[in-house]
Amino acid sequence: MSDALEVLGTGVYLPPSRNVRDMVRGMGHDPSVYVGWDNCCHALDDDQPSSMGAEALSAALTDAKVDPSELKLVLFAGMSRDFLPSWSVATEIMQITGTEPHCMGLDMTAGCLGALSALDMAQGWLSTHGGGVAAVVAAERWTYTIDYTSPDSQGLWGHSDGAGAVIVSNQTPHDSLGTFCGAEFMAQNDLNGTVLVNYGGTRNPIAPVGVVPYERKLMDLDRKNLRQQYSEGYSNSFKALKARFDCDPQRVVVNQTSKAFMRLIASVIDIPVENFLLTGDETGHVGSVDILIGLDRLLQSGPVAEPHLIAGSTPYAFGAGLLNPT
Repeated sequence: MSDALEVLGTGVYLPPSRNVRDMVRGMGHDPSVYVGWDNCCHALDDDQPSSMGAEALSAALTDAKVDPSELKLVLFAGMSRDFLPSWSVATEIMQITGTEPHCMGLDMTAGCLGALSALDMAQGWLSTHGGGVAAVVAAERWTYTIDYTSPDSQGLWGHSDGAGAVIVSNQTPHDSLGTFCGAEFMAQNDLNGTVLVNYGGTRNPIAPVGVVPYERKLMDLDRKNLRQQYSEGYSNSFKALKARFDCDPQRVVVNQTSKAFMRLIASVIDIPVENFLLTGDETGHVGSVDILIGLDRLLQSGPVAEPHLIAGSTPYAFGAGLLNPT
């Protein structure tokens, strides 16, 4: 495939992890309702999306043996922002890293599907611009937005802070560790806003007195219906990928949404959960960073040896990508 992406290297930055139940118990609350990941990473005082992302990108460039001057595109695929969107996380990461003026920086917003969406976008961008090297970076700092004292928010208690990056190329002489062929996506528009920060936008610019303006909340959804919609989203995106590439991967790198959803996804795509690269119990759910952490773990053992499904979701969209041996 002339437009395929070659994966050159990866990097990860993760702040220290904490046991979720111990943390909730230490706040004087009962963690017995919690059934999610055991541990989650919490940002240090100086950790911001841009600084964490720059750490991960620097590590990825070193791993790939690529100089920052070679980058033609940096895509930031996290949801977290140091400042409001008039300020670019991608461009700040580029400033810290030392890229050249020919490098374009773009910030994408696609929830926890951001990293996979960014890989797909980088594939098209490099192919259109005659090849070259690009970076996909994701970083999240969102533990401060979670109410650990409310059982209603326990679905968010395993969400973590951290960053990851991957260096990819098209039509370059760099050594490849694996080939990203492309991805397919499905939308579930009615699930938009399932996780919501209600204040700060144009609808509710100012929070009422006594309300935490940055708190993330889960909508009250029918769990049976939610499971059905997630089942259809993962199933349909995987079917579209298999139809496009005539493939049947049996290894999976996937967003670490929750323990329960790992089992659900396994049943939907008919691949045993034992074939999933699981990082959630160590790192929690780090949004789009999960896939980049998974790729990093996979490539630590050497070049990709067999086809892998790269699967991701945010409530309003689902995606399936294909990573092949070079």
